[in-house]
Amino acid sequence: MKKLLLITLLLIVTSSVFSQEKALQIYKGKFAFCGASGAQRTTDTITVQGKKFIKGISVCPVMEGPSIANLMLVSNPSITPDGTDKTVWSFFWYYDSVPQAPTWKSLPTVNRSFIVTREPGGGMSNMFCMPCKVLPNKVNGVTLAECYGPINEAAVPLRRAMRVYPGEKSITQAPLGASYPVGTIIPLSSIELKK
Repeated sequence: MKKLLLITLLLIVTSSVFSQEKALQIYKGKFAFCGASGAQRTTDTITVQGKKFIKGISVCPVMEGPSIANLMLVSNPSITPDGTDKTVWSFFWYYDSVPQAPTWKSLPTVNRSFIVTREPGGGMSNMFCMPCKVLPNKVNGVTLAECYGPINEAAVPLRRAMRVYPGEKSITQAPLGASYPVGTIIPLSSIELKK
């Protein structure tokens, strides 16, 4: 599974290198890491790159250090969503272990794939470069953030929002049984990235 995740990241980086605009940037600072979280579906909508999706809410640990940001969604990663320390962006980095629900103790991350279904909770959520509100109380010493992102929208391609449909394969580090695991579909080829 680590190979699958690394191949997906390679595809993302390759797609940004061969384009006219730089899409990815390494950011250093505080961010929410949602890769090992699930999400709860709401009745609200969220707009991503001009398209409306059902809004999901995910609780994620706030980390500090390097991360990857998508400049197509967050033009200046060093400025928080509201310009204060009460919010952070959700970015991505590879971790072997992170604080995970429900105890928020640091546990090993397990990369897995799953097929998106129509069943309640069987979809996926995208929390890459989405706004998060830092929660006031720590749990087991971990600062948490409530992040808001789309249900069944893919993190790839980087330059436009793309819906995820039942039957597509997604990757995540969220545990089995997590509702709407945070992840993204696996692009089949570089041609799919250009669609």
